[in-house]
Amino acid sequence: MSNLLLKLQGIRSLNRTIFPPYLYIHDDILVYRRRKWIWVKEISISYNQISQVTLNRGIFFSSLDIITTGTDDIILKYVSTAHAIKAKKILDQKIYHSHAKHQQIETGSRIALSDYERTLNRLRELLAKGQISEKDYERKKAQLIKHL
Repeated sequence: MSNLLLKLQGIRSLNRTIFPPYLYIHDDILVYRRRKWIWVKEISISYNQISQVTLNRGIFFSSLDIITTGTDDIILKYVSTAHAIKAKKILDQKIYHSHAKHQQIETGSRIALSDYERTLNRLRELLAKGQISEKDYERKKAQLIKHL
């Protein structure tokens, strides 16, 4: 099982329930658990499914709204403000890193293209300064195109 980073609990009396809602923040997944008299509602969400985390800050208590790309939105009310701020920072980092991984995969060809353009510009500069010949320029340009 993954490491537990933070455990949040809503205040029982302010949430008007005997069983308070819990939010478990793990390395790779987020688990929301709410219990009633007969049933237990437990939602597991991966970080790449979270689209937005909103912190509604109060003086003593805050609420944390987690909006997902699916239908399971989580609202954790009456959490201490210090813990809610810490949770938001952790969630923002996790969301950023999970979305950044997908973005790097999509833009991999752009990175290779920019390296190609940089190398080609450097070769043109060397040709203009006379440090390499026209023949060497064409040969290295052909090698770059072959490796692309």
